[in-house]
Amino acid sequence: MQKETTLCMGCMNDKMYSGPCKLCGYSDSDPCIPTYLVPKTFIHERYIVGKLVSYNGEGAVYVGYDTVAKSRVTIKEFMPDTLCTRMKGETEISVNADNSALYKTYMSEFEDLHRSLMKLREMAHIQAVLDIFKENGTCYAVLEYISGISLKTYLENSAGELSWDQVKDLFPPILTTLSLIHSAGIIHRGISPQTIYVTDKMELKLSGFCISAERTTNTEIDCEIFSGYAAPEQYSNEINGTWTDVYGIAAVLYRVLTGTAPTEAIARAGNPMMEPMLINRNVPQNVSKVVMHGMRLPTETRIRSITEFVDKLFAPPRYIGNEPVRDNDGRPLTKREEKILKKKEKERRKTLVTLIVVGVILIMFAAAFALALSGVFDSHGSSDTSENSSSSVSSSSSSSSAVSSFSSSGTESTETSETSESEPSLASIQISDFTDSSYERTAARYEGILVFVPTYDYSDEYSAGMMFDQSIEPGEIVPQGTQIKVKVSKGKSVVPLPEYKGDDEAAYTEKLEKLNIKYSVEIKKSNDAENGFVVSCSKEVGDLVKVSEGEIVVVYIAENYTEDPESSSSDLTDDVSEE
Repeated sequence: MQKETTLCMGCMNDKMYSGPCKLCGYSDSDPCIPTYLVPKTFIHERYIVGKLVSYNGEGAVYVGYDTVAKSRVTIKEFMPDTLCTRMKGETEISVNADNSALYKTYMSEFEDLHRSLMKLREMAHIQAVLDIFKENGTCYAVLEYISGISLKTYLENSAGELSWDQVKDLFPPILTTLSLIHSAGIIHRGISPQTIYVTDKMELKLSGFCISAERTTNTEIDCEIFSGYAAPEQYSNEINGTWTDVYGIAAVLYRVLTGTAPTEAIARAGNPMMEPMLINRNVPQNVSKVVMHGMRLPTETRIRSITEFVDKLFAPPRYIGNEPVRDNDGRPLTKREEKILKKKEKERRKTLVTLIVVGVILIMFAAAFALALSGVFDSHGSSDTSENSSSSVSSSSSSSSAVSSFSSSGTESTETSETSESEPSLASIQISDFTDSSYERTAARYEGILVFVPTYDYSDEYSAGMMFDQSIEPGEIVPQGTQIKVKVSKGKSVVPLPEYKGDDEAAYTEKLEKLNIKYSVEIKKSNDAENGFVVSCSKEVGDLVKVSEGEIVVVYIAENYTEDPESSSSDLTDDVSEE
């Protein structure tokens, strides 16, 4: 059904004159793709469909207008064109007879995905889902209209890249939100500069959620893969998980920090990609390494969760470069001033991580409160609303029917009892003894079940990365989502300096980093080692380095030279003259 209106179908602003819109340039005479809804189509007795914004193998996205709320919206229509079609001038969709079952399966996944997102609509950093309904033989999701531009466009308008300080201000909230989305069982699979928006308030919002078949190859619908940002497992039949989105967000940071698009995953095998710090010398070394760790091709060696990614990304750097630390006026700092600056930087990073954790907890409470309110209103709503609420609860039950609980030995058991739709039970967990357990593996294993807050300290008893203290005693039973503080070993406080013979700069500094030894590098003219190889250090091999006190080892790299023949001849003549 068509709706008579004076609104521009391109921007949904009032247009009381004929011809193209003076704000967006849209004209009612612009051609339309006949298989999609024509502008001014009225659906659900509430929404006006505007111009087609985009489409992919899953369906179409339109500009829309909510006649009740009197506001612009975005409307998503499920319409996989490989499984169905629409005749010109019609609104009803015709499903291909051979694909009827598959169409219903994918549409159900589309509906479940957006109902799950609707429960998270209080989160400020995702595009909120406002309404879901079925009509015209398909399903529609109504989303908030984002006032802003894509990160891709923003970068193009910002000299192509952002500084690390700008990234530290912009990205923590969206990283926190992504962690919560994962806890809700949702994987995005399409994180890229095209699906992240920069709002008018200079905040990031994540959009572009799709069903899994749309973001993997070799399915019955046309896939949408963002080259350079899609993880390698999206091109194969490997399992996707939180690590898939870690690859995507790491690739986005690679693009943001370097101004260069990352190489497509399937083209990287045997063709190493340059680290961010090699492209942009202002990227901190530790940040560069974490980004590359998040983009590793094998899933088993890649950072597995957003929690781990954030922890590593904002961890204090261990590398000390050759350049002295300077103040804002370019004056080199004294050792005492440098020590104070490092201490302040360390405290600032700790505060940032703490704020992220607190933000996670607050958003979880807000989401739970919104869900409770939704249940109250749905119980008094219309029959259509009740049907939607029932579907929503059913979706929630299906997504949480297999809640994992862990015994004190760390083994995983699955609750098989059915949860009442009206009174869902709160999952609990028995705390294990995490002493001498790997922090990284344990945090990834308990992702969405426990919130680990690590504090790093040196330990001569426990290996680096192993936990040796926890705030909750083993055996205690706590609700799912409880925060537990743990101490993680940074390694031994005193270590012997490793052998450097036969090592070039990269190989030897990697050894030092693994031992947490801070270092600086200097060039030394010498023929005692090959050019570019370590010739000596400020300490002898085997000498103890006080890692916990931040002792710095100077690594001298050989720069080979040749003697000047003329100089040698002159010296010989002088010797003869003296005789």
